[in-house]
Amino acid sequence: MIDILISGGPVMIPLGLASVVALAIIIERLWVLRRKNYLRDETITTLQHYLVSRQYTAATDYCRMNPGPFPHLVAALVANRLAPYDELKEILEDTGRRELMGLQRGLGALATIVAGAPLLGLLGTVLGMIQIFGVVATAGSSLAAGLAAGIAQALITTAAGLIIAIPALFVHSYLEARAVGILSEVEAKIVEFLHLVRQPSEAAERAEAGS
Repeated sequence: MIDILISGGPVMIPLGLASVVALAIIIERLWVLRRKNYLRDETITTLQHYLVSRQYTAATDYCRMNPGPFPHLVAALVANRLAPYDELKEILEDTGRRELMGLQRGLGALATIVAGAPLLGLLGTVLGMIQIFGVVATAGSSLAAGLAAGIAQALITTAAGLIIAIPALFVHSYLEARAVGILSEVEAKIVEFLHLVRQPSEAAERAEAGS
C-alpha cells in the first residue's frame, strides 16, 4: 500500500493532508451535532419555568451559564421581549442565522476538500502524462519502466482524489442537513417560548390550572 501511495508522486502529499483534515472534521461534527448537546430536557424545563413565572433575570443568568444555540435564542427573546413583534421576529431570525453558522463550523472546509481533492487528482494525472511524454521523447532501455511510473502516477492520484471526495461529499450533505435539523427543532421550541413571553399572564394561568 505504501509503495502504491509513493507511486502517486508529490501530489499524494496534499491529498493525504486533505484526507486527514476531512476525517478530523467529520469525526468532530458527528460528535458535536447530536440533539442532546443542544436540546436537553432539563434546560427546556428550567427555562420554561422561569419564563412562565416571569423570572427573566434568572432565565438570562441560566442562559449565560449554559451557552448554546437554544440558550442564546432564549436570551435574545428575553432581552427583546418588549420589542414590537416584527422586530422581535427579525432579531430571533438573525440570532438563528448566527447560531447556524456555528453549527456548520468546519463544513466549509469540508466542502473545499470535496471540490479540491478531484482537482488535485487531475493535477497528478497531468503530471503523470507529462512524465510519460518525457519518457517517450527520450526513448531508451528504460522506456517500459518510465511508462509504467507515469501511468501509475496518473491513475493513483485520480483514484485517490475520488476516494477522498466521494465519501466526503455524502457526509458533508448529511452533516449540513443535521445542523439545519437541529436548528429547526430549536426554533420550533423558541416559538413556544415566544408565546410564554408575549402572553405571560395567560401562560401562567394555564400552568397553574394544569398543576
